[in-house]
This record gives sequence, C-alpha cells and structure tokens, in this order.
Amino acid sequence: MLTDPTIKAAFLEEIRFAKQQQWTITAAVVGLIGGAYSIAHSIEQSLAPWEKALAAILVVVVVVAGIYWLIDLQGHLYRTRLRIDPYDPDPKWRGSEIASGMGGAMIISAIVVCYLLLRDGSWRELILGMCWIFIWPV
Repeated sequence: MLTDPTIKAAFLEEIRFAKQQQWTITAAVVGLIGGAYSIAHSIEQSLAPWEKALAAILVVVVVVAGIYWLIDLQGHLYRTRLRIDPYDPDPKWRGSEIASGMGGAMIISAIVVCYLLLRDGSWRELILGMCWIFIWPV
C-alpha cells in the first residue's frame, strides 16, 4: 500500500487519465464509423459493390482496433490499481462493465453501418472476394 500521498495522487491521476482515454477511443471509433457511412452515402454516384465491401471491412478493422485498445487500457488500469493497493480485492474487473458497454456500443454501431452498406447485395462481392483470397489462392 502506498503511504506517500504525492505518489498516490499521481497514480490516481493516471487512473483518471486512462479512463478518459477509454471514452476518447470509444468516441473516436464511433465517429469514424459514422463518418465512413456518411462518406459512403454523400457521394453523388453510388459506390460499387466492391467499394461498399471494402468500406465494411475497414469499419470492422477500426472496431477491432478500438476494442483492443480498450482491453489494453483495462489492463493498464489493473496494473495501476495494484500499485496503489496490492491487497485490492478485485482490481481487474472493477469498471469492466463500463468498458464492456463501450465495446458493445462500437460493435452495435459497426453492425448497423455494415448492414446499411451491404444491404443491397454488396455482401456477395465481399464473400466472393474472400473465397478468391482464401479458398482459391493464385
């Protein structure tokens, strides 16, 4: 357990900063997903099916990266809490319901945008492209 109040205050500030970063990552990912949808539907000429499939892939990549960073920050919070109090009964899972909600918001927004991008049959282009890449290598 830390006894120096200055060091403890610094660690508590570190926890505050990491939590703020989690919110920032979530807002950035949801904003990028919304921006991708906005760009895809603001172009005068409709996107080709392969372009819509590519946009859906990029949305998924952004969400996976965002969730990875949320998990990484949750691990950082765990290690920082243990440095403050090694006898903390549950440092790993404290606040995880908030991080899970953030991840859920990213996943739900990605599902909605991918559906809206691929609803006109563009998903066939995505599946065929994946078959060409993974099943029938050149």
